[in-house]
Amino acid sequence: MKITLFAINQIATCIKDVLSGSKWVIFFNSYGSRDVYDSFGLPDIGKPNGQRPSKSEYISKRLSEANGTNNLANIIVKMASMGDLLPSKFNSILEPEHFSIENHDGHLMIIGDIQNKDDFDSETEAHFQDIQNNILKELDAARVSITVVMAWFTNDVLGNKLIEKYKEGLDLKVAIYDDGINRRHGVDLAGVPIKMIKSPKGGIMHNKFCVIDNQTVITGSYNWSSNAEFKNEENISIIRDNKTASDYSVEYRRLTMNHNC
Repeated sequence: MKITLFAINQIATCIKDVLSGSKWVIFFNSYGSRDVYDSFGLPDIGKPNGQRPSKSEYISKRLSEANGTNNLANIIVKMASMGDLLPSKFNSILEPEHFSIENHDGHLMIIGDIQNKDDFDSETEAHFQDIQNNILKELDAARVSITVVMAWFTNDVLGNKLIEKYKEGLDLKVAIYDDGINRRHGVDLAGVPIKMIKSPKGGIMHNKFCVIDNQTVITGSYNWSSNAEFKNEENISIIRDNKTASDYSVEYRRLTMNHNC
């Protein structure tokens, strides 16, 4: 995610008084900074004569350092969750940048638009072998959220990985086809909420996709099932494109809109 310096400065001004200076240092240290709040206040960020920065200057500096990375989206979502009015305030800043913050099942997430010319280029990988391990690699890299919509989900290895990521605090959403196979043999996700859904058209809910951090999509013929892993000829594509990821996130919302369990 990459936004303009103008937007970064607006965000910093909007959010600066939500936390004290020392707590802002703790906040950014949780995203990889190594700052110390001392008797002089906020850490030196390179101002003339060693002057210490204001809170807005410090926040702008750290946001600028994260700009152009997925970490910026994580930071902005966390900031927006600090107050009920902040998502709408942030959206007034982010919408001209072709991004927005949306609430999905009580969790905030960044919705991006590939029209942002400074954002990363999209890329697609196709896999026909070793599919489970390629999915595990992508799940391991997830930092904020995982959304899974799967026709049949009986693969315990992938299920256990989702449990692991859920325990790490990620926003995890799972929807599977409501049929006898999944009800009898579907994975036990140990408390992770699962929506059992049917096709709104009356047929099979045949989707097979996963959205990671609203940046990456995994989709293809491969169900997250034992048969798909060990018996069938299958494929997946791994698509790194935030516009495509947003489209799949919206489809998850459409499919689950009228399903509460």
